[in-house]
Amino acid sequence: MEHPFTLLERVKTFMLHEKLSCLDPYTQARQDSDALWNRFCADHPPALRHQVLELLDHRDTVSCLEQDAAFCLGLQLGLELGRLPEFWEAEP
Repeated sequence: MEHPFTLLERVKTFMLHEKLSCLDPYTQARQDSDALWNRFCADHPPALRHQVLELLDHRDTVSCLEQDAAFCLGLQLGLELGRLPEFWEAEP
C-alpha cells in the first residue's frame, strides 16, 4: 500500500500538469524547453548530458525543499493569522 503523502503528491502533480496543459504560455514554454533539450543532446556527448542532469537534479532538490518549506510556513502563518480575531475580541 502506498503512503498517503506519496499518493497526495502524485494527485497534486497530475492535477497541476492537467491545469498547466490548458495554458498557452506553459505549452509554449514546454515546447521551447523540449526543443532546446533536443538541440543540447544532439550537440553534446552522453557523459556531459549525465553530468548536467545530475547538477540540475541537485539544484532542483534544493529548490523543491525551499518551496515546500515556504508552503508550510505559509500554512502556519495562515493558521496563526486566522486566530487573531480571538485575541482582539473584548472580554465579557
